[in-house]
Amino acid sequence: MKKHFLFIFLVSAAAMRAQAPGGISNNLQIWVKADAGTGATVDNAQVSIWQNQKPGGVNGIANQGILGNYTDPGAGTRPVYRLASSIPNFNFNPAIQIVSTDGYRSGYKFPSGFPDNSSNALTSYIHLSRTASSVYRTVFVMNGTTRNSNTTSIAGIWQSPFFGTYNNRPEFYNEKESGDVYFGTNTISTVGSNIPSIQSYYNSVSGGNTNYLFANNGFTFGGPSNNVSSTSNYPGMVLLMDNDGGNGSTSLAGDRIGEFILYSGTQTPDERQRVNSYLAIKYGITLQQPQNYISSNQTVTWNASLNTNFNNNIFGIAKDDQTALNQVVSSSINSPNNIMLTLATSNNFVLPNADPGRAAFSQNNTFLVIGDNNNQALTLANYGTTPGKIIQRSWLAQKTNNTGSTWLQADLSGYTSIVATDKVYMVVADDSGFSQNVRVIPATSFTGGKAVFKYVFPANKYFTFGTNLQAYCTKDPVAGTPDAFTRMGISGYTNVQNGWPGNIPNGFIALEAKSKGMVITRTTSASIAVPIEGMFIYDTVDKCFKLYNGTTWDCIIRSCND
Repeated sequence: MKKHFLFIFLVSAAAMRAQAPGGISNNLQIWVKADAGTGATVDNAQVSIWQNQKPGGVNGIANQGILGNYTDPGAGTRPVYRLASSIPNFNFNPAIQIVSTDGYRSGYKFPSGFPDNSSNALTSYIHLSRTASSVYRTVFVMNGTTRNSNTTSIAGIWQSPFFGTYNNRPEFYNEKESGDVYFGTNTISTVGSNIPSIQSYYNSVSGGNTNYLFANNGFTFGGPSNNVSSTSNYPGMVLLMDNDGGNGSTSLAGDRIGEFILYSGTQTPDERQRVNSYLAIKYGITLQQPQNYISSNQTVTWNASLNTNFNNNIFGIAKDDQTALNQVVSSSINSPNNIMLTLATSNNFVLPNADPGRAAFSQNNTFLVIGDNNNQALTLANYGTTPGKIIQRSWLAQKTNNTGSTWLQADLSGYTSIVATDKVYMVVADDSGFSQNVRVIPATSFTGGKAVFKYVFPANKYFTFGTNLQAYCTKDPVAGTPDAFTRMGISGYTNVQNGWPGNIPNGFIALEAKSKGMVITRTTSASIAVPIEGMFIYDTVDKCFKLYNGTTWDCIIRSCND
């Protein structure tokens, strides 16, 4: 008789979904990012093809727009790959940098990148830095087939919608329907600097009209100032470009793009928040507050309502497989806070995030996110026993799942009253006033004004830094195999444990009792005429245990008694 076995394999829904920004794969058309799909490994390498991370999606082809057509700009003027170590403010991640010597625009074209869509809906995100503000800075163009279906011709392009900035204001341009209009009256403060932001253009469809909206770092600017709407489709080629500097312009060079994402659908506020959260954690950007950061499985990884005073300069390290996020070193890119704190999974605060020597969190959907009170005063405040002091800036740490031991570097060089000979500590507490369940952690090193700590951060705790504090001793125990076991023991129990005291390693004598205590010599250090190094007493005047170190009697305190 034959036996038949039926094997059933269950695959989770999460495992079956393709990776996508924020875990949102529905309607995803274009997802290009500088840390994947460029084929480049060295600084300033030309990138002629930028591979779409959407499975089966159309790739980006380097192009430069000049009067008449869009073509490959040729050697020397294609966009280039920039190493994370060669550029500022991309949070240890690389970027694509625009290179242009002569032309209207420079960037990438995605032929048939946006399919015909009866709803006209779109949602886009681009993480980029704008180094100049005096000219048009185009983010992308929808070269629709309702205008011109030729993917190489510029004819009719002016009648397709442009999204970008002029000076430092977000704009929408469509010559046939509206001309040049702005989104509200707000400006983007980082335009014209090396500080990147997350610019997002999307729309809402109502009654057959498509109303365009704009957001920067999660803050919605609203619709164009003249309430422009569109009634036309824009399928066909998508042009991811830098700017319109005019024929012969060289003002395009220097702008950098970390990531470009385009959906053929209007996302819900929750979906936009998940994509923005992914980009913010990856690139060290603080989203407009108050708003939560949300992972791909919709877990809140930064709760903005926990303490609103700490919704500043938010950054973190994380592992979120569904969104291809593996940020293992991070700092806030906000100026002037961009180098004050750096968080990492290993004791290295220089190497890029993608360096193979860096360790990732072992568990998926693990986050450690930090925000501060934005107190920039450089004077120290008294704390604890004189001469203890702490800085006035403090942080709140929120975590999801087990992060294990993490490393933190604090650049305290701006605090001139902290000198090289000071002992530096991290103070951790349950409250922002540092009065409840306080732990004092000594730095593992303090060199050049930078203090390094290794610590297992609890969830929802506050921390800051100080000098000359009374501290618990938190040195790691010496690892190794015991070379001896305890042979002598005195017990107050009638029946001792099996194997005791021989199961206690590296001891000379073991004492145990249920309701009794050990009383050592009670006297004063002044009463002992000839103390011996290593002598141990309880001082009845100073009310402390004292140890004679060969020179002086010192109270044993909650510190590393070196």
